[in-house]
Amino acid sequence: MIEGENSFVNADGIAIAYRAWRSEAKDKRGIVLISHGLGEHSGRYRHVAAALTEVGFVCYGIDHLGHGMSGGTRAYVPDGMLPVRDLDRLYQIARSENPNLPALLFGHSMGSLIGLGFELRFPGRLQGIAITGSPVHGEYAKPAWLVSLCLWAARHIPKVRLSPPGSPAVLTADAEVLKEWLNDPLVDKGMWRVGTSAALVRLGREICQKAEEIKTPLLLLHGSADHLVPASGSRFLAENVASDEVTVKVYDGLRHELVNETERDEIIRTIRDWLLERV
Repeated sequence: MIEGENSFVNADGIAIAYRAWRSEAKDKRGIVLISHGLGEHSGRYRHVAAALTEVGFVCYGIDHLGHGMSGGTRAYVPDGMLPVRDLDRLYQIARSENPNLPALLFGHSMGSLIGLGFELRFPGRLQGIAITGSPVHGEYAKPAWLVSLCLWAARHIPKVRLSPPGSPAVLTADAEVLKEWLNDPLVDKGMWRVGTSAALVRLGREICQKAEEIKTPLLLLHGSADHLVPASGSRFLAENVASDEVTVKVYDGLRHELVNETERDEIIRTIRDWLLERV
């Protein structure tokens, strides 16, 4: 696998970093955009990209606004449509470099919201969307009064860190992965900014309200022991989108980061095989 790092300047003049992973094989099957979760970065999906490039995909992983090697206030996303706009720019770059290949997307957690927001804004561009741990019902993991307080605070002190992320053990049962997460300088480990939390709540609500507009094939994977965001969000999408190609699977006992869980090889194969069926 060949890896490269690059960046573009978005509409607000902020440098947005991305990684591109390519197979050395001549035959290419498609483009996969990789959209990471809150506080992390695209480099944590190198192992996913490796599995996908082995079967002929070209992968592009973005570091969302305020994340990883991208510019902006750390872990601050004031409006969910800003990273959607940046993802569109990456899509344009990927298509210009691979003009004849179909495009698909893999998104985790916050990245799944951004991917679904992209689908709502630009329907028909993607051949398939595979997502894990989608927080479309993320607000249901907190008391309603706390969500209301967060939305109020976001209007007045949006950059303040007030939302506790909880123990990193909610991510995976794999101790080695947690150690790597703790030692990764590009991972933001602080409390969540209220403006970011509010933006994700608003984007999740919009996706729920417009679910019937989503017609692209979906793969929805969730862990039953995901205590960060409830699996009800994935089930809601499965029952309410307009797509006639929807697969939903809830893995018993697994936590939030399915592609970093102890059973990750099986899960990544499931994602890979499903994406292959779409091209």
